[in-house]
Amino acid sequence: MALAAHPVAAQYYVQYSADTSQVYSYVEQMPALPKGGGNLALLKAIQKQVQLPVEVREGRVEGRVFVRVVIGVSGVARQATVTQSLSPACDAAALAAVQRMPRLVPGRYNGQPAAVLLTIPVMFLSPRHVFAATEVARPAQFPGGDAALEQYLQKNRVTPAEVRQRDLQGRVTVRFVLKPDGRVGASEVLTSLCTSCDEEALRLVRNMPHWQPALGYDDQPVAMYQAINVWFQPPAPPAGTAPPVPENQVYSQVEQMPSLPGRTGPKALQSALQELIRYPEFATNGNGQVSFVVEPDGRVTRPVMLQSISGPMDEAVLAATLRLPRFEPGRQNGRPVAVRLAVPVVVDIR
Repeated sequence: MALAAHPVAAQYYVQYSADTSQVYSYVEQMPALPKGGGNLALLKAIQKQVQLPVEVREGRVEGRVFVRVVIGVSGVARQATVTQSLSPACDAAALAAVQRMPRLVPGRYNGQPAAVLLTIPVMFLSPRHVFAATEVARPAQFPGGDAALEQYLQKNRVTPAEVRQRDLQGRVTVRFVLKPDGRVGASEVLTSLCTSCDEEALRLVRNMPHWQPALGYDDQPVAMYQAINVWFQPPAPPAGTAPPVPENQVYSQVEQMPSLPGRTGPKALQSALQELIRYPEFATNGNGQVSFVVEPDGRVTRPVMLQSISGPMDEAVLAATLRLPRFEPGRQNGRPVAVRLAVPVVVDIR
Protein backbone atom coordinates (compact mmCIF):
# COMPACT_ATOMS: atom_id res chain seq x y z
CA MET A 1 0.00 0.00 0.00
CA ALA A 2 1.52 3.32 -1.05
CA LEU A 3 2.09 5.94 1.57
CA ALA A 4 0.11 9.13 1.00
CA ALA A 5 2.28 12.09 0.07
CA HIS A 6 1.59 14.37 3.00
CA PRO A 7 3.49 15.06 6.24
CA VAL A 8 2.04 12.41 8.52
CA ALA A 9 4.67 13.18 11.11
CA ALA A 10 3.91 16.88 11.30
CA GLN A 11 1.53 16.21 14.15
CA TYR A 12 0.06 13.39 16.15
CA TYR A 13 -3.65 12.90 16.26
CA VAL A 14 -6.02 12.92 19.23
CA GLN A 15 -9.37 11.23 19.46
CA TYR A 16 -12.08 11.70 22.02
CA SER A 17 -12.60 9.25 24.85
CA ALA A 18 -16.03 8.39 26.14
CA ASP A 19 -14.84 9.02 29.73
CA THR A 20 -13.49 12.56 29.49
CA SER A 21 -13.71 13.00 33.24
CA GLN A 22 -10.72 10.66 33.59
CA VAL A 23 -8.99 10.42 30.21
CA TYR A 24 -8.77 13.58 28.12
CA SER A 25 -8.38 13.88 24.38
CA TYR A 26 -6.86 17.35 24.54
CA VAL A 27 -5.39 19.30 27.42
CA GLU A 28 -3.63 22.62 27.85
CA GLN A 29 -0.24 20.90 28.05
CA MET A 30 0.02 17.74 25.97
CA PRO A 31 2.35 14.83 26.87
CA ALA A 32 5.91 15.38 25.63
CA LEU A 33 9.42 13.97 25.79
CA PRO A 34 11.51 15.11 28.78
CA LYS A 35 13.87 16.95 26.42
CA GLY A 36 11.00 18.61 24.56
CA GLY A 37 10.99 18.89 20.78
CA GLY A 38 7.22 18.77 20.31
CA ASN A 39 5.20 16.34 18.25
CA LEU A 40 7.94 15.65 15.70
CA ALA A 41 10.43 14.61 18.39
CA LEU A 42 7.86 12.26 19.94
CA LEU A 43 7.12 10.58 16.61
CA LYS A 44 10.83 10.23 15.87
CA ALA A 45 11.36 8.57 19.25
CA ILE A 46 8.61 6.05 18.50
CA GLN A 47 9.78 5.46 14.92
CA LYS A 48 13.28 4.59 16.16
CA GLN A 49 11.74 1.76 18.17
CA VAL A 50 10.13 0.16 15.11
CA GLN A 51 11.47 -3.21 14.04
CA LEU A 52 10.46 -3.78 10.41
CA PRO A 53 8.82 -7.14 9.66
CA VAL A 54 10.24 -9.22 6.82
CA GLU A 55 7.30 -8.34 4.55
CA VAL A 56 8.20 -4.65 4.83
CA ARG A 57 11.95 -5.15 4.36
CA GLU A 58 11.20 -7.10 1.18
CA GLY A 59 8.93 -4.34 -0.10
CA ARG A 60 5.73 -6.44 -0.12
CA VAL A 61 3.90 -4.24 2.41
CA GLU A 62 4.14 -0.51 3.06
CA GLY A 63 1.93 1.96 4.87
CA ARG A 64 0.92 3.16 8.32
CA VAL A 65 -0.57 1.69 11.47
CA PHE A 66 -2.51 3.99 13.78
CA VAL A 67 -2.17 3.15 17.46
CA ARG A 68 -4.38 4.61 20.19
CA VAL A 69 -2.64 4.85 23.56
CA VAL A 70 -3.31 6.42 26.94
CA ILE A 71 -0.48 8.43 28.50
CA GLY A 72 -1.20 8.19 32.20
CA VAL A 73 -0.63 10.77 34.93
CA SER A 74 2.81 9.23 35.52
CA GLY A 75 3.77 9.65 31.84
CA VAL A 76 3.75 5.89 31.14
CA ALA A 77 1.98 4.55 28.03
CA ARG A 78 -0.81 2.03 28.63
CA GLN A 79 -3.82 0.45 26.89
CA ALA A 80 -2.29 0.61 23.42
CA THR A 81 -4.63 -0.64 20.69
CA VAL A 82 -4.57 -0.58 16.88
CA THR A 83 -7.27 1.62 15.34
CA GLN A 84 -6.12 1.32 11.70
CA SER A 85 -4.48 -1.95 10.69
CA LEU A 86 -1.90 -2.65 7.99
CA SER A 87 -1.06 -6.33 8.53
CA PRO A 88 -0.83 -8.58 11.61
CA ALA A 89 2.98 -8.35 11.63
CA CYS A 90 3.01 -4.57 11.21
CA ASP A 91 0.27 -4.12 13.82
CA ALA A 92 2.29 -6.11 16.35
CA ALA A 93 5.47 -4.15 15.54
CA ALA A 94 3.62 -0.82 15.90
CA LEU A 95 2.21 -1.79 19.31
CA ALA A 96 5.64 -2.92 20.47
CA ALA A 97 7.24 0.36 19.32
CA VAL A 98 4.65 2.48 21.14
CA GLN A 99 5.00 0.43 24.31
CA ARG A 100 8.79 0.86 24.20
CA MET A 101 8.71 4.64 23.96
CA PRO A 102 10.31 6.46 26.90
CA ARG A 103 8.38 7.81 29.86
CA LEU A 104 6.84 11.15 28.92
CA VAL A 105 6.19 14.32 30.81
CA PRO A 106 2.45 13.84 31.45
CA GLY A 107 -0.21 16.14 30.11
CA ARG A 108 -1.68 18.74 32.43
CA TYR A 109 -5.24 19.96 32.82
CA ASN A 110 -6.00 22.94 35.05
CA GLY A 111 -2.41 22.70 36.23
CA GLN A 112 -2.72 19.06 37.35
CA PRO A 113 -1.31 15.89 35.73
CA ALA A 114 -3.95 14.23 33.56
CA ALA A 115 -4.30 11.06 31.50
CA VAL A 116 -4.45 11.84 27.78
CA LEU A 117 -5.60 9.67 24.86
CA LEU A 118 -3.41 9.91 21.75
CA THR A 119 -3.63 8.28 18.33
CA ILE A 120 -0.16 7.93 16.82
CA PRO A 121 0.75 6.96 13.22
CA VAL A 122 3.60 4.46 12.91
CA MET A 123 5.16 4.19 9.45
CA PHE A 124 6.36 0.99 7.79
CA LEU A 125 8.48 1.64 4.71
CA SER A 126 10.89 -0.68 2.92
CA PRO A 127 14.59 0.27 2.63
CA ARG A 128 13.93 0.79 -1.11
CA HIS A 129 11.07 3.21 -0.57
CA VAL A 130 11.44 6.56 -2.34
CA PHE A 131 9.93 9.35 -0.27
CA ALA A 132 8.09 12.45 -1.40
CA ALA A 133 9.57 15.69 -0.08
CA THR A 134 6.61 16.00 2.31
CA GLU A 135 7.25 12.56 3.84
CA VAL A 136 10.70 13.22 5.26
CA ALA A 137 11.93 14.91 8.42
CA ARG A 138 14.49 16.91 6.42
CA PRO A 139 14.37 17.28 2.61
CA ALA A 140 17.44 16.82 0.45
CA GLN A 141 19.43 19.98 -0.30
CA PHE A 142 21.71 20.98 -3.15
CA PRO A 143 25.20 21.83 -1.84
CA GLY A 144 25.06 25.53 -1.01
CA GLY A 145 21.26 25.72 -1.11
CA ASP A 146 18.72 26.93 -3.67
CA ALA A 147 20.85 29.89 -4.79
CA ALA A 148 23.75 27.55 -5.59
CA LEU A 149 21.39 25.26 -7.53
CA GLU A 150 20.24 28.18 -9.68
CA GLN A 151 23.86 29.20 -10.27
CA TYR A 152 24.70 25.64 -11.33
CA LEU A 153 21.84 25.63 -13.87
CA GLN A 154 22.73 29.07 -15.23
CA LYS A 155 26.44 28.27 -15.56
CA ASN A 156 26.11 24.81 -17.11
CA ARG A 157 22.98 25.13 -19.26
CA VAL A 158 23.58 25.06 -23.03
CA THR A 159 20.73 26.58 -25.05
CA PRO A 160 19.87 24.20 -27.93
CA ALA A 161 19.75 25.63 -31.47
CA GLU A 162 16.10 24.55 -31.65
CA VAL A 163 15.22 27.20 -29.06
CA ARG A 164 16.49 29.98 -31.33
CA GLN A 165 15.13 28.43 -34.52
CA ARG A 166 11.63 27.97 -33.11
CA ASP A 167 11.72 31.07 -30.91
CA LEU A 168 10.86 28.91 -27.89
CA GLN A 169 10.54 30.12 -24.34
CA GLY A 170 9.49 28.02 -21.35
CA ARG A 171 10.53 25.34 -18.90
CA VAL A 172 11.32 21.66 -18.74
CA THR A 173 10.33 20.00 -15.47
CA VAL A 174 12.49 17.03 -14.50
CA ARG A 175 11.69 14.65 -11.65
CA PHE A 176 14.51 12.51 -10.32
CA VAL A 177 15.46 10.28 -7.39
CA LEU A 178 18.06 11.43 -4.90
CA LYS A 179 19.63 8.32 -3.39
CA PRO A 180 20.49 7.99 0.32
CA ASP A 181 24.12 8.83 -0.53
CA GLY A 182 23.07 12.05 -2.28
CA ARG A 183 23.66 10.83 -5.83
CA VAL A 184 21.13 11.41 -8.62
CA GLY A 185 19.29 8.24 -9.64
CA ALA A 186 16.51 7.66 -12.17
CA SER A 187 15.21 10.82 -13.88
CA GLU A 188 12.29 11.64 -16.18
CA VAL A 189 10.78 14.65 -17.94
CA LEU A 190 7.38 15.65 -16.54
CA THR A 191 6.88 18.83 -18.60
CA SER A 192 8.42 18.91 -22.07
CA LEU A 193 9.42 21.94 -24.16
CA CYS A 194 11.24 20.43 -27.15
CA THR A 195 13.27 17.26 -27.71
CA SER A 196 16.67 18.95 -27.47
CA CYS A 197 15.51 21.03 -24.49
CA ASP A 198 14.42 17.87 -22.67
CA GLU A 199 17.76 16.20 -23.39
CA GLU A 200 19.67 19.22 -22.10
CA ALA A 201 17.59 19.38 -18.91
CA LEU A 202 18.20 15.67 -18.26
CA ARG A 203 21.94 16.16 -18.87
CA LEU A 204 22.06 18.95 -16.30
CA VAL A 205 20.28 16.80 -13.72
CA ARG A 206 22.38 13.70 -14.30
CA ASN A 207 25.64 15.68 -13.99
CA MET A 208 24.72 17.32 -10.69
CA PRO A 209 27.10 16.98 -7.74
CA HIS A 210 26.05 14.93 -4.71
CA TRP A 211 23.24 16.48 -2.69
CA GLN A 212 22.91 16.52 1.07
CA PRO A 213 20.52 13.56 1.39
CA ALA A 214 17.06 13.62 2.90
CA LEU A 215 16.55 12.25 6.40
CA GLY A 216 13.66 10.03 7.45
CA TYR A 217 11.94 10.16 10.81
CA ASP A 218 14.57 7.82 12.22
CA ASP A 219 17.20 10.45 11.28
CA GLN A 220 18.72 8.09 8.69
CA PRO A 221 19.40 9.07 5.03
CA VAL A 222 16.62 8.02 2.66
CA ALA A 223 15.88 8.18 -1.06
CA MET A 224 13.65 11.09 -2.07
CA TYR A 225 11.90 12.36 -5.19
CA GLN A 226 13.00 15.84 -6.26
CA ALA A 227 11.75 18.01 -9.11
CA ILE A 228 13.31 21.09 -10.69
CA ASN A 229 12.47 23.46 -13.54
CA VAL A 230 15.06 24.24 -16.22
CA TRP A 231 14.13 27.41 -18.14
CA PHE A 232 15.00 28.13 -21.76
CA GLN A 233 14.67 31.22 -23.95
CA PRO A 234 16.32 32.41 -27.17
CA PRO A 235 19.77 33.93 -26.58
CA ALA A 236 20.11 37.71 -26.76
CA PRO A 237 21.55 38.97 -30.05
CA PRO A 238 25.26 39.88 -30.01
CA ALA A 239 26.12 43.49 -29.21
CA GLY A 240 25.90 45.76 -32.25
CA THR A 241 23.54 43.52 -34.22
CA ALA A 242 20.00 44.40 -35.15
CA PRO A 243 17.36 43.00 -32.83
CA PRO A 244 14.96 40.37 -34.22
CA VAL A 245 11.96 41.68 -36.08
CA PRO A 246 9.10 42.27 -33.59
CA GLU A 247 5.91 40.36 -34.23
CA ASN A 248 4.08 43.60 -35.07
CA GLN A 249 6.50 44.10 -38.00
CA VAL A 250 5.84 40.70 -39.49
CA TYR A 251 3.52 41.01 -42.46
CA SER A 252 0.79 38.59 -43.47
CA GLN A 253 0.35 40.06 -46.97
CA VAL A 254 2.94 41.96 -49.02
CA GLU A 255 3.39 43.13 -52.59
CA GLN A 256 5.64 40.18 -53.40
CA MET A 257 5.00 37.09 -51.28
CA PRO A 258 7.83 34.67 -50.31
CA SER A 259 8.43 31.78 -52.69
CA LEU A 260 10.56 28.65 -52.85
CA PRO A 261 13.10 28.62 -55.67
CA GLY A 262 12.16 26.08 -58.33
CA ARG A 263 8.64 25.57 -56.98
CA THR A 264 5.54 26.99 -58.65
CA GLY A 265 1.83 26.52 -58.42
CA PRO A 266 -0.79 27.08 -55.71
CA LYS A 267 0.19 23.95 -53.76
CA ALA A 268 3.95 24.13 -54.28
CA LEU A 269 4.71 25.08 -50.69
CA GLN A 270 2.34 22.47 -49.25
CA SER A 271 3.93 19.74 -51.40
CA ALA A 272 7.46 20.78 -50.39
CA LEU A 273 6.53 20.61 -46.72
CA GLN A 274 4.75 17.24 -47.03
CA GLU A 275 7.88 15.74 -48.61
CA LEU A 276 10.01 16.75 -45.61
CA ILE A 277 7.78 15.25 -42.89
CA ARG A 278 9.34 12.28 -41.11
CA TYR A 279 6.33 10.40 -39.84
CA PRO A 280 6.48 9.04 -36.27
CA GLU A 281 6.02 5.34 -35.62
CA PHE A 282 2.39 5.78 -34.63
CA ALA A 283 1.31 8.57 -36.96
CA THR A 284 -2.25 9.86 -36.71
CA ASN A 285 -4.30 10.73 -39.77
CA GLY A 286 -5.84 14.15 -39.81
CA ASN A 287 -5.79 17.69 -41.13
CA GLY A 288 -3.67 20.39 -39.59
CA GLN A 289 -2.20 23.79 -40.31
CA VAL A 290 1.26 25.14 -39.56
CA SER A 291 2.31 28.78 -39.54
CA PHE A 292 5.85 30.14 -39.76
CA VAL A 293 7.80 33.32 -40.53
CA VAL A 294 9.99 33.78 -43.58
CA GLU A 295 12.60 36.28 -42.43
CA PRO A 296 14.01 39.05 -44.69
CA ASP A 297 17.02 36.80 -45.41
CA GLY A 298 14.76 33.89 -46.45
CA ARG A 299 15.19 31.76 -43.29
CA VAL A 300 12.21 29.92 -41.79
CA THR A 301 11.62 30.69 -38.10
CA ARG A 302 8.95 30.59 -35.40
CA PRO A 303 6.79 27.67 -36.58
CA VAL A 304 3.58 27.03 -34.63
CA MET A 305 0.66 24.68 -35.16
CA LEU A 306 -2.50 26.67 -35.84
CA GLN A 307 -4.49 23.45 -36.10
CA SER A 308 -3.16 20.45 -34.21
CA ILE A 309 -3.17 16.86 -35.51
CA SER A 310 -1.63 15.02 -32.54
CA GLY A 311 1.36 15.56 -30.26
CA PRO A 312 3.86 13.36 -32.21
CA MET A 313 2.58 14.52 -35.60
CA ASP A 314 2.71 18.17 -34.58
CA GLU A 315 6.37 17.74 -33.57
CA ALA A 316 7.11 16.06 -36.92
CA VAL A 317 5.44 18.88 -38.86
CA LEU A 318 7.27 21.60 -36.89
CA ALA A 319 10.60 19.85 -37.46
CA ALA A 320 9.87 19.52 -41.20
CA THR A 321 9.03 23.23 -41.38
CA LEU A 322 12.49 24.12 -40.05
CA ARG A 323 14.04 21.91 -42.77
CA LEU A 324 12.48 23.93 -45.58
CA PRO A 325 15.13 25.52 -47.83
CA ARG A 326 15.67 29.26 -47.89
CA PHE A 327 12.92 31.24 -49.54
CA GLU A 328 13.05 34.10 -51.89
CA PRO A 329 11.90 36.59 -49.23
CA GLY A 330 8.77 38.67 -49.39
CA ARG A 331 9.09 42.31 -50.40
CA GLN A 332 7.18 45.44 -49.49
CA ASN A 333 8.01 48.74 -51.18
CA GLY A 334 10.92 46.93 -52.80
CA ARG A 335 12.55 45.95 -49.48
CA PRO A 336 12.82 42.41 -48.03
CA VAL A 337 10.50 42.01 -45.04
CA ALA A 338 9.41 39.25 -42.65
CA VAL A 339 6.21 37.50 -43.68
CA ARG A 340 4.15 34.95 -41.77
CA LEU A 341 2.72 32.14 -43.88
CA ALA A 342 0.15 29.46 -43.09
CA VAL A 343 0.27 26.08 -44.81
CA PRO A 344 -2.28 23.23 -44.57
CA VAL A 345 -0.98 19.75 -43.71
CA VAL A 346 -2.82 16.55 -44.57
CA VAL A 347 -1.85 13.22 -43.01
CA ASP A 348 -3.47 10.27 -44.77
CA ILE A 349 -1.54 7.05 -44.11
CA ARG A 350 -3.12 3.95 -45.58
